[in-house]
Amino acid sequence: MLVSMITHGKKQPANERMIGLLRSAMAEILSEVMQRGYHGTAGIELSVQDGTIQHIRRNTEKIER
Repeated sequence: MLVSMITHGKKQPANERMIGLLRSAMAEILSEVMQRGYHGTAGIELSVQDGTIQHIRRNTEKIER
């Protein structure tokens, strides 16, 4: 579903650049959290203004066990 949403967004040069950054952020988060022994949450938040992605925020929170 994520790939579908990324490829069908508003076609603007700024969005194209931000979509590349979004893909990189998602790949980095997945490589960090998809490991044995990781317990916690991960998220990506987009700030959008008039259909244009302004900022990408990513976060991970690890639970110590």
